[in-house]
Amino acid sequence: MRVANFEATGLEKLEAWIERNNYNDINEQTLKQVLQTINISFVLEEIDRVQSTLICELKDSYVQQSQRYVTMSGGAYILPELDYDDGQKAVKLTEKAFDLYCRMSKLKEGDFSGRPKVQHYLHGIPIEDARYILPLSTKTNVCVAMSGDKLLELFRLINDKKYAAIFTELYKEMMSNLPAGLVSLLHRDNHGGVRQDLVKDFYVGYFSKINTENNLVLLECFSNQDMKVGFGALTSTLKEAPSQVINKWGQDAPVKAKGVVERVLGYGHESIAEQARTTFGMMCSMVTYHQQLRHRLSQNFREELSILLQDKDRLPKVPETIKNSVFYQEFRALVDEFKTFRLFIATKYGQDKALSFLLNCDQIKLIISSNARADISMLSDRTCMNAQWEIRELAIKKLMLLRTLSDILYEKALPSCVLGKCREGKLSCGQQAKVIAQFDMILSPCNN
Repeated sequence: MRVANFEATGLEKLEAWIERNNYNDINEQTLKQVLQTINISFVLEEIDRVQSTLICELKDSYVQQSQRYVTMSGGAYILPELDYDDGQKAVKLTEKAFDLYCRMSKLKEGDFSGRPKVQHYLHGIPIEDARYILPLSTKTNVCVAMSGDKLLELFRLINDKKYAAIFTELYKEMMSNLPAGLVSLLHRDNHGGVRQDLVKDFYVGYFSKINTENNLVLLECFSNQDMKVGFGALTSTLKEAPSQVINKWGQDAPVKAKGVVERVLGYGHESIAEQARTTFGMMCSMVTYHQQLRHRLSQNFREELSILLQDKDRLPKVPETIKNSVFYQEFRALVDEFKTFRLFIATKYGQDKALSFLLNCDQIKLIISSNARADISMLSDRTCMNAQWEIRELAIKKLMLLRTLSDILYEKALPSCVLGKCREGKLSCGQQAKVIAQFDMILSPCNN
């Protein structure tokens, strides 16, 4: 891997400030405040998807190379250092996955302009589905832009002992691009003092409620979402305290608050929707987990990746196009082969070296806390016919649950074509009438 196009603003001033004051030990909060107005940009080239997933979890602004541009050559993946015999087994297994990917997503003969459609694939399996068999050792590039205070989290990640074998090169690359005085303050052994055992104990109850059948679960919400948002709107616009107004309304308060929400959102004042929050549990493939990360406004907590290594009974997420093809049995057999091999690698070499053999079809559990404004934005994108099928299914499930909490608040959490004009332009699916009818049917139980 390499760090390319590194550029930063304000680092020279910061370094001079450190030298002038002879600072060699600054507490984290002080350093964070100094760093937060520094701007940093760089490209991580030829990293694998374990690294890119962990980097993107930091929720900086990033752009990742799409998997549709993966080159199926011998240099398309990065494997950990292993003994010769184990290394050969790793190469053979990885290339079996790449070979299956290529055979499943083979195009029919002929010239196609633009992005191929399902009917252009010989077996009806688009690359978006075939990629479920690819391992996280697959190479990618990530373009990152962030404020300087994010360096604290980045260094905490790349110095985490759990990922020691994964970020050694990135640590060296970042060291070479940052001033020595700053690096000395970004303590190499700073792990933040997180008691992982306590955190795990807190979330275990939530995770137990999520499984392959119940893959989208509403875990927590305020007792009345409309009242919360109504409080926010009243705080902004009235001389009286919101509680005084609510008390004056008496038993009519829920109805009147709902009216306030409808009126203020109708003005386009969407910020009040941030007063309503929910917590959901989700189980999804690593493909969809990465898409979830792209919506940076939510707070996510996922289970440890090591659980995916250890849980051999956990079912993979298999696209219907593959389930209904001649490749299904081969797909499942190869998944089992990966599960056995990575458990062997984890036992012999450590879990950090086994993470490269996780697959895109492996399913992970996560807890998501977000506000209504962020949900409306995300669901507008992900309920669209152009959204990837797995995250679309989950988005529609979430929309149905949210509509039971408030029909007004989540009224616009719909594809743009249902509310008016499609915003996809030339990429529009061209099925507006069908989409409108579909959502009328899907949401009718929620409206009764």
